[in-house]
Amino acid sequence: MLKFLNNVEEKFLILNLFISTLIVFMNVVLRYVFSASLSWVDEAARYMFIWLIWIGADYTLANRKHLRIDILSSKLQGKSRICLELFVMAVWCGFCVFLGWQGVKLVRVVVEQQQLSTAMQISMGWAYLCIPLSGIFMAIRLAFDILHILGTGEIEKPVLSEEEEMIEEAKKGVSM
Repeated sequence: MLKFLNNVEEKFLILNLFISTLIVFMNVVLRYVFSASLSWVDEAARYMFIWLIWIGADYTLANRKHLRIDILSSKLQGKSRICLELFVMAVWCGFCVFLGWQGVKLVRVVVEQQQLSTAMQISMGWAYLCIPLSGIFMAIRLAFDILHILGTGEIEKPVLSEEEEMIEEAKKGVSM
């Protein structure tokens, strides 16, 4: 299920970035070459960027690329480190559940009030829907990670960049 979600998110993010870049470029050309522009492009690009950020947050979590301060956890070993990781992940998961819940409430209010975007005249519920989706997706991922740690007793290491991998390999080579 998570691999499917990863693939859908990755394709969505790529398509979103491509389309938003394309329509903004098209509008710039229209503005400077033909002295005319489309009024909906700025608004569409803004909402696409918001979706990019929120869904990108979940995609970043899936790839373990979130900014993280691990000064304390890097000093701990064994069960104390696992307990700290579980606590941090549980708090984060709780926040994501809260975010999803409040996001659903926000979308419901906006839809009930029939709020429309200024230029495109679409329901603002579509613009805000990314908030509960992102919160729910991140909570699901974190719950799976928590269950993995509880089941195996192992903490998955963050995905390293190529540079970080090279540094780790160099450290191993020096210590041998």
